[in-house]
Amino acid sequence: MSLGSKLKELRTSHKMTLQEMADALNKQNKNSNFNKGRLSKWEHDTDEPRLSSLKQVADLFNVSIDYFFDKNDNTGENNEIAQTVAAHIDDDTPEEERQQIINFIENLKKARK
Repeated sequence: MSLGSKLKELRTSHKMTLQEMADALNKQNKNSNFNKGRLSKWEHDTDEPRLSSLKQVADLFNVSIDYFFDKNDNTGENNEIAQTVAAHIDDDTPEEERQQIINFIENLKKARK
């Protein structure tokens, strides 16, 4: 299931419209500027959210950010590349955040295929 499909499934399971979701995200995150157009692009996989935005969505629906990613796809050469990138992000980055970054990179690669 694609990232967009998971976003839509999560939103509709909470009986929210795109506008209601955008409003809830903006209320929860004062410095954010979510709108239904952006959320629609994410759901249709025509645009991808930043990791920080995806974290805000996960927080809104009280799910782990891992909900959006298939952990079984982290194999082979692509996983090595993702780990190398994550290792160079910041030495102070906790392991859990590094794994989230790796998962995000893997999802971006899958979306391009």
